[in-house]
Amino acid sequence: MDSTLFTGVILLLFIIYACYENQNLEITYYNIGSKRIPKAFDGARLVILADLHNNKYGKDNGKLIATINKINPDYILVAGDMMVSNKPDKLEAPFNLLSDLSARYPIYYGLGNHEQRLRANATLLHKGYEKYRYNLGNMGVRFLENEHESISKEGESIVITGLSIEMDYYKKIKRPEMTGYYIQNLVGIPENKCYNILIAHNPMYFKFYTEWGADLIVSGHLHGGIIRLPGLGGIISPQYKFMPKYDAGRFEENEKIMLVSRGLGLHTIKLRINNRPELMVVTLNKSDS
Repeated sequence: MDSTLFTGVILLLFIIYACYENQNLEITYYNIGSKRIPKAFDGARLVILADLHNNKYGKDNGKLIATINKINPDYILVAGDMMVSNKPDKLEAPFNLLSDLSARYPIYYGLGNHEQRLRANATLLHKGYEKYRYNLGNMGVRFLENEHESISKEGESIVITGLSIEMDYYKKIKRPEMTGYYIQNLVGIPENKCYNILIAHNPMYFKFYTEWGADLIVSGHLHGGIIRLPGLGGIISPQYKFMPKYDAGRFEENEKIMLVSRGLGLHTIKLRINNRPELMVVTLNKSDS
């Protein structure tokens, strides 16, 4: 076979495979056990949505909605970046998805850097995000912008907090120093008697989330490292950082757990290799130790 033709065939197969990866959702399951989880929430099922970036699975995300309905979660947590910030009037995909799901499930929405950028850049001509948030809020979606909400069941509670750090903490270089006190100043002191779930879009600051007092952190942002290699994990972050430490999956430190979603869409680098988009399902389990 001619070398040029061979190269063309390989490139075509690569493109076909990349398209397959980008549109074929993988459901991953995590069991989180802790003695701090109240007995009333033993077996509670959470679905984590992150980094949709206006992506669609079927018309109006019908395939994604059907998949979530089969899982039938107790709660849905949104870990940010459901849209693209440079398209302030292109919010139909996340809006239609969440408006449909809000009729069935309680939804707790933590902001990502794209939501924060849209909010900060709102003008008289571009009020799309304000309308998006207002209308979803009226449908019952709880936006947690450095706020928390207690969920009670059978006299017991867990607390969900949504953290929105300043945009400087997303910079590629010259980021300000992060501390647990910085987070405390944003969201207050966590309720020690309750199991605390923190929605924190950027997983880079895992250590400080645990210092603050989170029992479980759900994050996204890194898109699984774009290209995943067996035994090595993600190769590059959307900020062009090689071999990001918290690329995807489960991480544990001092009995605190962080789950990092590979995300549902793409943005900066529109490519996935060995890194299918992910719908994360988390089951809480009451343990004795």
